[in-house]
Amino acid sequence: MKMHRSFVSISRLFVAVIAALAVGRSASTLDLSAQGQPVIQAIPSAGVPGPPFYSNFSATFVPNENGIVGIAFYRQPACIPGTFNLLIQFDPPTAFSCTLTVEGKRWLRNPATDPFPFQIRYSGLGAVPIYFVNAGELISAAGDGVLTIGELQSLPSLLVGIADDFHQVIHNSNQAPGAQKHLRDKGHEELDALGTILGSALPFYFHYVEEFDPNTNVHTFRAVRIDIG
Repeated sequence: MKMHRSFVSISRLFVAVIAALAVGRSASTLDLSAQGQPVIQAIPSAGVPGPPFYSNFSATFVPNENGIVGIAFYRQPACIPGTFNLLIQFDPPTAFSCTLTVEGKRWLRNPATDPFPFQIRYSGLGAVPIYFVNAGELISAAGDGVLTIGELQSLPSLLVGIADDFHQVIHNSNQAPGAQKHLRDKGHEELDALGTILGSALPFYFHYVEEFDPNTNVHTFRAVRIDIG
């Protein structure tokens, strides 16, 4: 099946997300470089275990197009505890023990004082799991306020894709110094993933562009595209 471009607006607690990404700051990078340049930390590295969650999905963060939801997993789904509620997304420190499917870098001006990185970039390690499910089925399964990995994997519409080409760029709301003062502090991120659907060899493309306004705490998906086949 092949879906077309649509525009979807969904809110989420963005500050909590990127603040949590700053968990595990490395003690070896507590000061700016001698030249005053940003500190760049590898993900993962000592003291930087990566995101404290398994996927880019929560109750209020649902990238979707034409009734199809795309969920990219930054950590192996097989490692997710069977009782964990995917709708709440965050699971530190348990999530840190699960194998990452991505690697990357994050940029901070001062790890000792920055509430979160101002930029994060992820690249896939060659096999990033991407789940595609019918939005109606997903809503029904999550109707009781809980969605486990088992419930997600049992949805009749589930297609499991493996992205061999995966890239994500996140520019947080603190990207430009002094931007908040001038109300120019919107964050944004972009994700692109290409791969094949397991069991069918059908190609897929998953893409979204998202914007965050910290003054309203609202994320807006400027574009979402899901092509399968």
